[in-house]
Amino acid sequence: MAAATNKAKPRAKSVRELVREETRAAYREAILAAAGRVFGRVGFHAAKMADIAAEAGVAAGTLYNYFASKDEIFATMLEEGQQRMLDAVEESLREPDPLLRLHAVVRTIFAFLEQDGPLVAVFLREGGLTELTRRRLFDSDDRAHLRGLQLLRLTLERAADAGLLRLDVDLADQAAALQGILDAIIFDWVRRGSPPGLVDRAPIALDLFLHGTARR
Repeated sequence: MAAATNKAKPRAKSVRELVREETRAAYREAILAAAGRVFGRVGFHAAKMADIAAEAGVAAGTLYNYFASKDEIFATMLEEGQQRMLDAVEESLREPDPLLRLHAVVRTIFAFLEQDGPLVAVFLREGGLTELTRRRLFDSDDRAHLRGLQLLRLTLERAADAGLLRLDVDLADQAAALQGILDAIIFDWVRRGSPPGLVDRAPIALDLFLHGTARR
């Protein structure tokens, strides 16, 4: 008979450890939020770690306990932002009606970008990515991109099954067309200074995708 193995149960965290973890998480979120405001005001290249520390209300030394550089801060913000947006898009797929689901996906993307407008503007307008940041983002960005394509493809597959889309054009090409329309509207919005109202353009984007620009 095999001898029984005694596995030690993981030690429960003390109150002090839990408080320390919560405090660290709160500081981290405050720093990321402060960095977003600084990047939005002065841009990525002009921003300094001292500016972010002052905005967050912490000492510069405290800031370096959490992030080694502004590149790491920016990469973290982009990574976490990507995941939050994709989570929101995935949630919008719960809408049972195929046409309403398409609208929900586009609205969700635009609403999320409008909420994070300054950061999006920094990313698109300044290309605020150093080589260090690009290397940090590469793997996570690739995963996020693939997940985004999968969600968009799933949305269009369900719309095609409901008879909303053409069957003589490959779904991959239709997904690329929709992505192109969204990108064009987003870039135009950033070029105009990211004014309020991006989410209001979601119906226009979807109408262009479904019906084109032919006069009706």
